[in-house]
Amino acid sequence: MTETADFDVIVIGSGAAGGWVAKECAERGLSTLILEAGRKLDPAKDFPPQSHEEGSRVSVLTRVMSILKGQAVQARCMSFTPQTSHLFINDRQNPYSTGPGARFNWYRARQVGGRLHLWGRNALRISDLDLHMAERDGFGDGWPVSYADLDPWYGRVEQFLGVTGEAAGIDNLPDGQYSHPHPLTQAERRLLAEMKEKWPDRPATTCRIIHHMAGREVPTLKAALATGRAELRPDAIAARVETDPATGLATGVTYIDARTKARVTVTARAVAVCASTIESVRLLQMSSGERHGAGLGNSSGNLGRYLSDHLMVFRAGTLAQVEGMGAGHDPYDFGQQSGIYIPSFRNRAGPEGLPFLRGYSLLGSVGRLSPGWFFMAIGEVLPRADNRVELDWGKTDAWGLPVAKVTLTHSDNERAMVADMQAVLKDLSATFGLPDDLLGRESLISKLVYKIAGPLVYTPEGALIPGSSIHETGGACMGDDSRRHVTDARNRLHDCPNVWVTDSASFPTNPFHNPGLTIMALSARAGADIAASLGGQS
Repeated sequence: MTETADFDVIVIGSGAAGGWVAKECAERGLSTLILEAGRKLDPAKDFPPQSHEEGSRVSVLTRVMSILKGQAVQARCMSFTPQTSHLFINDRQNPYSTGPGARFNWYRARQVGGRLHLWGRNALRISDLDLHMAERDGFGDGWPVSYADLDPWYGRVEQFLGVTGEAAGIDNLPDGQYSHPHPLTQAERRLLAEMKEKWPDRPATTCRIIHHMAGREVPTLKAALATGRAELRPDAIAARVETDPATGLATGVTYIDARTKARVTVTARAVAVCASTIESVRLLQMSSGERHGAGLGNSSGNLGRYLSDHLMVFRAGTLAQVEGMGAGHDPYDFGQQSGIYIPSFRNRAGPEGLPFLRGYSLLGSVGRLSPGWFFMAIGEVLPRADNRVELDWGKTDAWGLPVAKVTLTHSDNERAMVADMQAVLKDLSATFGLPDDLLGRESLISKLVYKIAGPLVYTPEGALIPGSSIHETGGACMGDDSRRHVTDARNRLHDCPNVWVTDSASFPTNPFHNPGLTIMALSARAGADIAASLGGQS
């Protein structure tokens, strides 16, 4: 460790995880450097005002033009529209590969704030039932933390960012701290009442949505920079975490200037890796050293293993009348696209004799968006060692770094869950009178294109291809056994205790909940831990 470091802590990534680590560290007195691989956005140029319909319609021409511009993979994403295409990466500059027989759609955003500018902001707490489901069904590892450990940090995030929602008293969906109820359309209010009557065993509530970043600034980054102790460097692509050959501890980070391709090394007393699951694992694998020959934090051999992504099945249709989302709706407010949420009603407390383990939730919207309604089932993919991230040394990105090789395939468990999801969604459509015609208002050309392009988006069973939910987790799984786990219960690398991995790479399982709130809670907790370890304020 250098005697005089440039910074107390270097935070790699400026999204959901990095923002919270930076905020907590800077506010607790640490000099903090935030490295972001992408550019700084211009609110006026990058978020021009436009109607929702104008910006959200995705024509065949839009897709073709995006492919020609180098976004062949990104253009498959549900969130990719004319108004958001510039918020996705260029696939030619940022390629990746996949393992034999595996298909994976990796949707990425390299810019200050990361994917926070694109997500639906569903803020869901994970209960002990799902943190420790492995102890009930015997598959894999549970989390080395309890709900009581996370509860105060969930609250800290909710209070700072603001969340709309309401208490529902559902055992596998703990209630949070809400500023006011999440607004529903008239059609959603009617549907919610019907669900309570006709689906009493499937408790439904409103979605729980983090307040919109109307000013386009990430609140956590704004708070960190306001302290005067944080510095943000955009266009800084982390290439490796540097370590001391004698102690094995981290000494800093070497990054590549995205514009000049110059290499720069900055030193620090601690490093927080918050680059998003696959990128964080890739960085750790590139950070081999004298004491870390197989990659930083890989003495267990499990760095990169147990990759997961939510299983997702989608169903939608038309309505005669669409209420919309109100006058003056911000077209970049993607949280307002969701209305009703049903947490998992399968295997809630353990195996129930079904042909699959774990469970799935339902999230939907009725009367908000054209053509009318949608519901998606979002399920847990079992963490398996063969699903993993590796380095592909035969392929490099635009900055000469080896790309990630991603292998994630569905097992019999996921295929059985998909069949159940489809049956339940079909039942939902029939029971509540929702016309089931996904392409009901599309042109004949669009229908033909969807049919041809289907294999790029859907598995043969009808689920979205792995990666498409953009909820990837694992690869640096937390646990108490350093012989098996990469990070400990406080998100530190077992092999290098002054490096924290706080994004969802640390998740040992991927429950049905959107991971965003848990990523932020773990990151806030880690930021406080980093400050405490370096003598910062409590």
